[in-house]
Amino acid sequence: MSDAPASRAQSVLNEQIEAFLSKGGEITEVPSGKSGWNAVRKKSQWAKEDSKKPTA
Repeated sequence: MSDAPASRAQSVLNEQIEAFLSKGGEITEVPSGKSGWNAVRKKSQWAKEDSKKPTA
């Protein structure tokens, strides 16, 4: 198995990071254990609505 796709993906990511930083962007280190989860929000914005299947 080749590491070429993973290596290329890492190279592309590094290029994007460099471009972001060169335009004045900043990267903030997120503490270990910190999550983007918002416990107040009950449903994901991408969740499908509950729909009943039509009966025949």
